[in-house]
Amino acid sequence: MIKVFWIASSNVVQVEKHKNSPNHTHSLSEINRLKQPKAIRSLVEIEAAKNYSTSTITSAVKKYAMLELGLGKPVRELKRKEVANIKYKVCGPAETYLIGNLNLKLDISDSISYLMEQGYRVKKYCVSQRSTRGIVFAHPEQLKKLEHHGWLTLIDSTHKTNQYNWHLFTLYVCDTYGCWNVGAHFFVRSKDADTVAEALIIICNKYCH
Repeated sequence: MIKVFWIASSNVVQVEKHKNSPNHTHSLSEINRLKQPKAIRSLVEIEAAKNYSTSTITSAVKKYAMLELGLGKPVRELKRKEVANIKYKVCGPAETYLIGNLNLKLDISDSISYLMEQGYRVKKYCVSQRSTRGIVFAHPEQLKKLEHHGWLTLIDSTHKTNQYNWHLFTLYVCDTYGCWNVGAHFFVRSKDADTVAEALIIICNKYCH
């Protein structure tokens, strides 16, 4: 805690630390990370008003701030979730972060960007004979469990997770202690055998060796 005094006679502001208060400091880089410069926030607000997707706004702001404003270091700390929150404040509750984009292609792009920011490995695929598509995603920590306990014991399908009626499947494995562990996930447009099988093949060939 600090005390701030204004000494009128000398027109000086004096800052003192409270006695016995703990040390608490931030480096300049930490401050820039915790609070984006006003210029960056203003750019986000301007782009958000145009109702572009969150990933598009993030990319445009980063590019402009680095090339035109010389704010390369602070803008690198700009996260998609921060942009989504600002967009929510600008556009209102009809465009919330959880509802997603009304355009399926942009919503998929936003979802993939978000998953990759969170450290997930992501793969899009399509099954031409069925005209269906899917997205496979898994976190490296989940993949370790899937590789270590190399037997598949349960596939769970969750419905009504999105406005497009795509189906979310989650792969679970049972460890040596009898506990269920998440191994991987995939979103699919259709639950037909070919579409689901392709997702399992991708997980086996790409992630589990």
